[in-house]
Amino acid sequence: MSMLWLLLLPAVAFAETVATDEKVVGVFYYAPMFGHVHQHAVRTSPSLTTIQCSHPVKVVESSKVSAVPEWAYVQVADHRGFVLREFLMDKRPECFQGKYPKFFDAFNLDLSDLYYWGRLGDQYIQGETRVK
Repeated sequence: MSMLWLLLLPAVAFAETVATDEKVVGVFYYAPMFGHVHQHAVRTSPSLTTIQCSHPVKVVESSKVSAVPEWAYVQVADHRGFVLREFLMDKRPECFQGKYPKFFDAFNLDLSDLYYWGRLGDQYIQGETRVK
C-alpha cells in the first residue's frame, strides 16, 4: 500500500500545484445585429457559434492564447473563441431586435439565416470611403 502511495505522490503534488492562468477581464456585449465567435483570430476562420446584438460575452485573458490586438478571446456558453474588439461594448447596446421585437420576429429567421447574416457582417468592413 505504501508503495502505491509513493507512485501516486508526484501526480497528486503536480495536480495541486498546477494553477490556472486564465482571468476573466469582464463581461461585454456584442454590438452588431448578428455575428460569430470564431475559432481563430481571423474573419474567415470557422464559426464556433452565432451571436446576436446585446448577447453577453466574457472576455478571458490566458497565456495559452496568443494576443492579437484587434481580437478578444471570449467565452460564450460552452464555446471559447475570438470576436473583434470593435464589436464589443461595455454597456448593453440598444438593438433593432429589442427596439422592434414584433417586426423582427416577423422575419422568422432560423439558425442558418443567423449564420449567413453573421458571416456577411464578418466580411463587411465599416468606415469611411476613400473614393473621391
